[in-house]
Parts: sequence; C-alpha cells; structure tokens
Amino acid sequence: PMYNAGNPSKAHVADAYLSYRCSDSTLCVLVTARSGYVFASNEAWIKIYDGDNSEQDFVEGFQYIYDGENVVAWEGCTTALPATPFVSSIQMEIHANWGDGSSDIENTASTGKRSTIT
Repeated sequence: PMYNAGNPSKAHVADAYLSYRCSDSTLCVLVTARSGYVFASNEAWIKIYDGDNSEQDFVEGFQYIYDGENVVAWEGCTTALPATPFVSSIQMEIHANWGDGSSDIENTASTGKRSTIT
C-alpha cells in the first residue's frame, strides 16, 4: 500500500506491485492509483537504500498509463539493486504525486521511507 505522505494513518491512495527477474537482476514496479485518485505526469520514482546511503533511481523502460487524460498508473524496471549476493530483502521507497482530479496534484503517495521489501 502507498499512503498520503507515506503515513499509514492517512489515506490509502495507491498500491505498488513488484516482480523480480533473477536472470538479469531486474526489479519491475507497477504503481496503480486507487479509485477516485489520479497521478501527476511528472513525478514518479523509486529509491533503493544501500546501507546508510540512498540513491534516487528513476526506473528504466518507464511509462505512465492513462485512462483518458488522467494518469492512473506507472510502471518500469531497474537494475540498480545493492550488489550484495543472496540479498533476501532490500529497503526502498516508491513515490508518486497524486490528487483527486478536482485540484492540484501535489500530494505525495509513498510506501514510506525505508520500507523493507522481502
């Protein structure tokens, strides 16, 4: 789940789905807006944390998915994962700006900083 400002006590506005291809160490992300919400067409990223450092990683093969004129999802893949063998979990953050379609799209949807994905 992705919440407003990454805070689980706030609105659940989007969902993120991950898949991993072992053959080429590629992580793919699909982010979908929940019903009643839309995304900005200029603000979507993932951040993968490696140790105490963080590196913003804009996904490769990125595309926005539209329903009419509204962005309702985005997807893409990246290979910018920690170079540690046998990693069983990583810490990452997934982000998109969102709105309800009636006002400016300046709210942040996030999985939260340093969410652990196993």
